[in-house]
Amino acid sequence: MTTIPITTRLPEWMDQEIRAYWRRHGEKPSPGYRRVIEEWWVRENLPLLEFRDGVSGRRAGVCAGPDVWEVAWIASEYGHDVAPVEAHFGGYVPREAIEQALRYAEQFPEVIEEQIRENERVENLLGRLSLPL
Repeated sequence: MTTIPITTRLPEWMDQEIRAYWRRHGEKPSPGYRRVIEEWWVRENLPLLEFRDGVSGRRAGVCAGPDVWEVAWIASEYGHDVAPVEAHFGGYVPREAIEQALRYAEQFPEVIEEQIRENERVENLLGRLSLPL
């Protein structure tokens, strides 16, 4: 992916706020700005998605629904056909939200692939640790 540097001037109070936010998330300025801008883009273009902080880090999710990586993972099982994905979630996740989640996954494939790999890693680890009943 080609990247283009940009700069901006901020009031001092806003600079302090954004730097404090990055410290809380363990980020440096360049990736921190990029994430803030990406999240702005998602909110402007995919309004049925939101961002959540959790033990696995910050991730995109369907508002009041599953994480985007989960939708993308399920969609891959159905050849990215929205109708069976919608049925899989029992109508709980609206078609438009599924479509927006898949658009996010298309726009940010490296993020989704990383989250799926991490889920598979944890699943394998838990499988090895499971104790007989």
